[in-house]
Amino acid sequence: MTNQSIIAIVAIALAVWFLSYQAGRLDRLHHRIEVTELALHGQLVRRGGIVAELAAVPGIDPALCVLWGQAAHEVLILQDLYSIQRTYVEDELTNILVMTMDEPEEVNEIRSNQHASALLDELLQVSERIKMSQQFHSDAVRDCLEIREQFLVKFFRLAGRAKLPVPVDLDVQIPPALAD
Repeated sequence: MTNQSIIAIVAIALAVWFLSYQAGRLDRLHHRIEVTELALHGQLVRRGGIVAELAAVPGIDPALCVLWGQAAHEVLILQDLYSIQRTYVEDELTNILVMTMDEPEEVNEIRSNQHASALLDELLQVSERIKMSQQFHSDAVRDCLEIREQFLVKFFRLAGRAKLPVPVDLDVQIPPALAD
């Protein structure tokens, strides 16, 4: 064997290894996107459930209960995380929560009910998890898109038939008086 054939074999082996590595990395990122998507969806559903339960607590201002109940109902009936309507109702629920819990006095009044206080604590935890879940999902999508944009990945179609990942763009504010 000549030096040129050895160099060619090594170059081909390195190219195959690199393509295999990128394909495996892409596969892991697609899996991570699915996992983070499910986690985000689960936390959003959980938040909707907490708000619906909070709306049913006796002794809270009836206007707040109706507002929270309607917003929670809208969130809970939608399943597709990527629909424009889902993004709209999730953002609407966030805006309602921020608007109705912007003053510490309002939150303290709600906290006077022991069951409502426990639900507010749970709502705060879920809101923080939603924020983290969305960040993890966005990071995974960004990393995946960076790899999919590489010339060799496109040329050899290493992504296969996997759909192009899309970030979930939600307003993830935590009500200010709730976070205090």
